[in-house]
Amino acid sequence: MKNIKRLRICFVSLIILLSMSSFLSVAHKYYVGLTEVNINTEKHTLDVSTKLFMDDLEVSLARFANKRVDLSVSENNKEVEALLISYFEKNLKINVGGKLLKLEFVGFEVENDAVWCYQEVPHFKGKGTVSIYNTLLYDYFSEQANLINVSWNTIHKSVRLTNPDKLAEFVY
Repeated sequence: MKNIKRLRICFVSLIILLSMSSFLSVAHKYYVGLTEVNINTEKHTLDVSTKLFMDDLEVSLARFANKRVDLSVSENNKEVEALLISYFEKNLKINVGGKLLKLEFVGFEVENDAVWCYQEVPHFKGKGTVSIYNTLLYDYFSEQANLINVSWNTIHKSVRLTNPDKLAEFVY
């Protein structure tokens, strides 16, 4: 009788384990990035902060540059910074009032499993519609989604771009 009970427990455990493993094989990673644009017309500033998962960004940078990139040990590396500048110039563009802005790269920092990249437009004096072209990580991840938050003084707006959508417009 004990053997039958043990056999039943093993059988039920096996069914549960198989069910869980098939569920886990269907589950997939969620690819998402965040770009925040803060505009302060009184201080004449436009600041951009972008947060991406470090491993995803490393894969995209490696493909972009044709070489391995390790961001976890590269915070003070000028070569990696130059690579990030080139990558962001290609994949993140901001127009305000129909004028393409020249974003200056301020730097980046690693936060756990993510990387924050910072850009700015010093002495910003634009006005009008904010158009953001964002294809960050689209080159490698077809499921990539990029959340974009724009704050113009006290007015906040958001949009979610999903690959292949690459343009968001915010009317102020």
